[in-house]
Amino acid sequence: MEPDKEIPLDDLRTDRDRGRAATNTTRVKMARLALDFLFFRRFWRLLKILFPCHRRSITAWLAGALLVATAVDQVMTYLVGIQPSLFYVALGNRDIDTFKSLCARGAAIIIGKAFTLAVFKYLTNMLAIKSRQVCNLTMHRLYFKRQAFFKLSSSGDMLDNPDQRLTQDIEKATRILSNDLLAPVVTAPFIIGYYTWLTYESSGWIGPAAIYSYFVVQTIINKLVLSPIVQKVSEQEKMEGDFRQRHMEVRSNVEAIAFYRAGVLENIMTNQKLKSLILTQKSLTEWRMLLNGITNIFDYFGGILSYLIIGIPVFITHLYDDVTPAELNGIVSRNAFFYLYLIYSFSTVLKLAGDFGELAGVTHRVMELHEELNRLHSDCLETDRPPSTVPSSVVVIASDEDDKSATRHMQEIHGKQMSLERDEQEEEEAQYLLGGKTNGDDEWPDDGVAITVDSATLSPPNDHGHLIVQLLSLQIIQGQTLLITGDSGTGKSSLLRMFAGLWHCSSGKMDCHWRRLTSNLFFLAQKPYFPSGNTTLRQQIVYPVKALQVDKDVARITQILEWVKMEHLIERCGGLDTPVEWDWMKTLSPGELQRMSLARVFYTRPRIVFLDESTSAIGFELEMQIYKKLQEEKITFVSVGHRYSLKQFHDMELRVKGRGGEWSLHDIDTASIASRTASFLGTDTVLSM
Repeated sequence: MEPDKEIPLDDLRTDRDRGRAATNTTRVKMARLALDFLFFRRFWRLLKILFPCHRRSITAWLAGALLVATAVDQVMTYLVGIQPSLFYVALGNRDIDTFKSLCARGAAIIIGKAFTLAVFKYLTNMLAIKSRQVCNLTMHRLYFKRQAFFKLSSSGDMLDNPDQRLTQDIEKATRILSNDLLAPVVTAPFIIGYYTWLTYESSGWIGPAAIYSYFVVQTIINKLVLSPIVQKVSEQEKMEGDFRQRHMEVRSNVEAIAFYRAGVLENIMTNQKLKSLILTQKSLTEWRMLLNGITNIFDYFGGILSYLIIGIPVFITHLYDDVTPAELNGIVSRNAFFYLYLIYSFSTVLKLAGDFGELAGVTHRVMELHEELNRLHSDCLETDRPPSTVPSSVVVIASDEDDKSATRHMQEIHGKQMSLERDEQEEEEAQYLLGGKTNGDDEWPDDGVAITVDSATLSPPNDHGHLIVQLLSLQIIQGQTLLITGDSGTGKSSLLRMFAGLWHCSSGKMDCHWRRLTSNLFFLAQKPYFPSGNTTLRQQIVYPVKALQVDKDVARITQILEWVKMEHLIERCGGLDTPVEWDWMKTLSPGELQRMSLARVFYTRPRIVFLDESTSAIGFELEMQIYKKLQEEKITFVSVGHRYSLKQFHDMELRVKGRGGEWSLHDIDTASIASRTASFLGTDTVLSM
């Protein structure tokens, strides 16, 4: 049995698993989030998590205290509201004693109101903190139980950005619920009921009927505007997570990206995520502007409506014909407060529509995660589901373009605005990214020598006392292969960083005689890197060049995939140019990732390729085939490796000894190595090479 032999991931899954995964993926993708029964069911479950009734809960006590503080605050608001009407009567009657007592009473009420508001704010903040703690503890228990975090990560695109849902979305949901919604929503029925009665007593049934009709019309209009906002909020949260994930992906693979010299392409792919985020934010802002405009119209019209209602007992029912002008001023002031506060209460409830829309969006996301975690725990025997291949915007790649102007290239890559900010290096990168020959290639002398190292001493950038190599001298020459060997941790990969220009020697010098383009020097890092998020199979193969749909490339790419035994990906991805949303680095096995990395080498056909243990997870026979194919394609290679069998393909060996910068460089007798390796084939010895 060959331990290095790879088994395609699809072979490990049954047809039923694939069908169920596809069905689930479609359901998640097509689900439309809105203020519907699904939201209220999820919201009820969220409340049960935050305020458990089966045991004593600090959140329940805080919620109770918050409601008490709200009730006290409403009493203080009532006293503040009727205070002006008492002043009107006292001033109208020129009653100095009553005026003095009202001043003292007003000062006490203001102090009480201020203290009540401070306590109210404190309780809302504490409730938000404790609610977040309770929710996170509950979700963490499910997330880390029975390796659910791994199953969730391995399920492809079933659930986007679980890290964001566990952090930012939970914080936002609990903050909006505690700070903005809980107290107003719970107390609103009592406040509205009380002030409805006061309005009825002063104006009859016409006053409450007018205000309620006003509220119903406003509610209908707000509902029509609010539903799209819920969907947009959820979309924005997803786009924010995708944008952050793109930067995290780059940060986690900085060395591999630097080896590929793929900064321009990563810039483009990151900007695509930014563009999607900005478009979603722009659409959400437009809907919010419409909602705010409607809300403001009803707010200001409420002031006029209150005086229309006051006019009913004054001009129609003549209820106050027998009162003095001073008393009428007090009555009008008191009734105006009742009507305005009732309208204000309705307006407050409607203003909460925006917050409720925000809450609905993040509640869907948090409870989707909760439901998925519970589903994973309820079916412990379920295997990992294959990722979906839902098409998105088509991005594709690699062309042989005639030389065009640098401005045209920059506009094609970045858009017209970038042509105003370009520099010479960006122009060359953009021109090469589109598959053209860079200006000035002929200016570089070329005698086959790529790199010259002259008495170079190399140390880690932050540890100059640790010598990797000391006084190293060698040349990297096209047509002359080099094998770098040494024990683990001696600094073999560090030499490739020096060759790539990522690290600099502390003494001596290293000169690169060729332009650092992947068509000249191609570096494969020890850790494979494949960007995720709506990338096509063609883009992954031609990386770090930008993929263009070129028909003549199809046969070539298919042949390359056959060389590395990855041709099954064409069917799995739905073709070369179908964007797939899975995470390539999690979906493919280590051996498959290495084979795909080597496919990039065959596509690019560099003059020299640097391989940092790039076949360590590949079976012995396939490794031999790949090195022979590199020789057939006339690609010079510099390899870092441990296997003895690699020596037969190399002309020289640089051994890094790791003791104070010691090293040795000698020729390899490839004929004897090849003969010895062939004699081992079919025996157990080959497994240890």
